[in-house]
Amino acid sequence: MIKKIAHITDLHLDEQFPFEDQISARERFDSILKNIKENDINDIVCTGDIGEKGIIYFFKQLKKLNFSITLGNHDNFTEIIKHYNLGANYDSKKIYRSVIKNYFKFIYLDSSSGSIDAKQLVWLKKELISSQPIIIFIHHPIIGFNLKVDEIGRLKNQKNVTTILTEILNEITIYCGHYHTESTLVYKNITQYITPAVAFQIEKDISEIKINTAISGYRIIQLKNNELSSEVKILNNAN
Repeated sequence: MIKKIAHITDLHLDEQFPFEDQISARERFDSILKNIKENDINDIVCTGDIGEKGIIYFFKQLKKLNFSITLGNHDNFTEIIKHYNLGANYDSKKIYRSVIKNYFKFIYLDSSSGSIDAKQLVWLKKELISSQPIIIFIHHPIIGFNLKVDEIGRLKNQKNVTTILTEILNEITIYCGHYHTESTLVYKNITQYITPAVAFQIEKDISEIKINTAISGYRIIQLKNNELSSEVKILNNAN
């Protein structure tokens, strides 16, 4: 049996930049959801940057689907937990958890502050002790690369987290966003997939940030027993 999960990220609902209206980002999100349903997918993971003002719309659209979320740097813990509190740590104001399913261990991390806090790192080290291959969902990429967007937006304790992940023998697959682009990177036991943004893309450039609003994207993750694969879906935007 094949299990399909849609990975979406960086919706930026109702934010002023780069759109001048409230409609554009919502239309992109609606188009992505329509495509997800057309592909007979009922499970969604959103890795953050839902939008500073579009939270109610987001949860309303997903109410009939099975979904999990991680928080991005544009997300507010206090506002999110009004609608979703699975894995909520009220002391540190973070959302993170793990679950074992479909032969894999799923770990959902919270990088909304721009780093993985010390308490969460202690928890992560314990969770990595597992006999299953590991899938991590997180907003920020953990493996960096030579782009302007990585220079200005990278995870603050990127090297520390990478060291923790490479100290174990398990194969680790990371699904993330934040950079508004598509990328696949392999480092030791880690394979990292950056999924295109729902709202808009950022061109792969080492010297400047270039915005592309022409396309939206998401990723379809397939789990078949202990086999894992994925493909990116790109949608052209009308506005």
